[in-house]
Amino acid sequence: MDLLSLFWTCVKVSMITFGGTAPLPLLRDELGHQRGLLNDDDFASALAIGLITPGPNGIFVIPIGYFVAGVPGALVASLSLCVVALTVLILLWLHKWIAHLDATKDALRGIQSATLGLILTLSYTIVVATIHTPLDVAIAVAAFVLLAFTRVDVLLIVGGAAAIGLVAHLHGG
Repeated sequence: MDLLSLFWTCVKVSMITFGGTAPLPLLRDELGHQRGLLNDDDFASALAIGLITPGPNGIFVIPIGYFVAGVPGALVASLSLCVVALTVLILLWLHKWIAHLDATKDALRGIQSATLGLILTLSYTIVVATIHTPLDVAIAVAAFVLLAFTRVDVLLIVGGAAAIGLVAHLHGG
């Protein structure tokens, strides 16, 4: 994949990243299924790196760019985030005049519903790529419960999961 195509792919998916990971199924489909540039294991790794890295939403495109095209791919993906951020500022400026319209509200509800479908698709993809043993299931469930129902810091959860995985490996698990 040439860098310009990677840039436009990252711009496209970053444009629909409204506070989350909704465009990940699109990114996975285009780079993984359609072009064969990113396998599910690399995709899951890139996503994990992007989600635990401090920074803005959508930063996951940077490690994905790296897995696809090395350092130049990561740089191109970073540039796409800047272009999208500037575009969003312009859209926010325009939104103040149309936010009160019923059509705008209905369009946003439609986008939210589609986003839920994309997130569910992505969740399935991640489960299939990462859950291989009963220990994996236990770690995933524990992480979900801790994240959903407590205020335990995400880094502690990820670090604890890594420690559990390491101990299991050292004990032949």
